Amino acid sequence: QMQFIAYKDKREYALGRNFSCDIHHYLDEWTIGDKHQYAFKPIEASDVVFVTYASSNHFTEARKGVRSMRAVFENKIIFYDLGLKPEQVKELEAVCNLEVRKLQFKKYPVFVTYLNGYNFKPIIMAEVFSELEHFWIIDASIRFFDLEPSLYDFYANVTSGIMETIVLRRPSFHSIFATTHPKMYEYLPVDIPFAKTLDMLSATMFIARSDFSREAVKWNVLCALTEDCMAPNGGRLPCAFAKDRYNFYANCHRYDQSSMNIIVTSLLERDGWSRRDRVNDDSMSGFSSVERGDVDKNPLVIPC
Repeated sequence: QMQFIAYKDKREYALGRNFSCDIHHYLDEWTIGDKHQYAFKPIEASDVVFVTYASSNHFTEARKGVRSMRAVFENKIIFYDLGLKPEQVKELEAVCNLEVRKLQFKKYPVFVTYLNGYNFKPIIMAEVFSELEHFWIIDASIRFFDLEPSLYDFYANVTSGIMETIVLRRPSFHSIFATTHPKMYEYLPVDIPFAKTLDMLSATMFIARSDFSREAVKWNVLCALTEDCMAPNGGRLPCAFAKDRYNFYANCHRYDQSSMNIIVTSLLERDGWSRRDRVNDDSMSGFSSVERGDVDKNPLVIPC
């Protein structure tokens, strides 16, 4: 039995459909099953790893992201190759303290190769979870700038417990309900009136290893490995919002963003979270921004 439990006000609300036994072995491989426990460790800013990814058609945007990171960080970058050209890989390999990893699609169900289903993102998260103590998951559009004091305050707040150990921020100004395909709720149930009140938060996230974050990563990747959970038939972008962006379904789907928002919200409801307000906390904005379509046509030349 592997069913997601939806919580509201510390009480069980609903049970999702069973995830197939055929995918449970991945949890053992990644050491994220329930038999594995992770104690939170204080964050050392210099040890935090930045995990990003791109296919060849988003490379110029990702290049700008790498340049942004290297302008302010010396930290390790892990760049997942989702289908880069050889010359793009070579360019990345010459960047100081950057490791290129090719996602091994053959290890996973064939539908994972369809990048517009975003199944690859939770898989990347799960792959690095057993290896990295503290890391960012960021897409090609994220840009970093001034670090002090905002970033260090951010890490201090996670370490102190003021902020949760899997941090999503930046509200999208619409509800989870508005941009989640109804079939996802079969596996990841949520109280619908509640979901209409919940802001969808950005899928850029900071993860500190803990039992809480392990659970979130586990459920997210189980959904990603289940074709009709992460990318149900009929799920699509862009959205067609009504004037009311909270109470009406926008006939679209946010894939991994929807799943992680549902999962983290439920786990926080289970634990009675009453600390940092996740919607009104703009702490990520003090050191990073989202710049979609922001490209860089100049090759990266960033040796050590």
